Amino acid sequence: MTNNSVDAKGLSTATTIQGNVEKDLADEVKELTKRISELEKMLSILLKPLSDAQKTTQNYLKLAGLLLDHGGLTPEVILPEVKDPISKDIVRVLLERPEQNISQITELVKNKRGTASRRIIREKLADLEAKHIIQKQQRGSRYIYSLTAEVITKWTQLLGLSK
Repeated sequence: MTNNSVDAKGLSTATTIQGNVEKDLADEVKELTKRISELEKMLSILLKPLSDAQKTTQNYLKLAGLLLDHGGLTPEVILPEVKDPISKDIVRVLLERPEQNISQITELVKNKRGTASRRIIREKLADLEAKHIIQKQQRGSRYIYSLTAEVITKWTQLLGLSK
């Protein structure tokens, strides 16, 4: 063997070793990248309850502030244009029990106030409908009253249930 053939063999062996080292390093980098990705997924799963708890706490503090400022979640908070007490009671009734007919609303308002006349309730419903606070839908031979989508959206935003 000549020096040149030994040098060529040594160079070939060194190149092979270097190639193997580079391949091993590339494989290790791939494996570490995979493990980091798995850890990130686990971390996001672990942090989700904390994020949910933070949102719940923010909503709770918002509600507590409303309770302190206004004495409760009353129609005045979201619907300052509703001035008279009977209309406020109608809104409360429809918040508690959506989709009621005039007889049901009259009875529920009567339970809250001690007295309520169907004629007055009908007038207040017409006023609230004109202000786009409630909507009337015909079901068979009866009309059903409910809060409008806009009012429901305002309430859910106020409660922090939507944005």
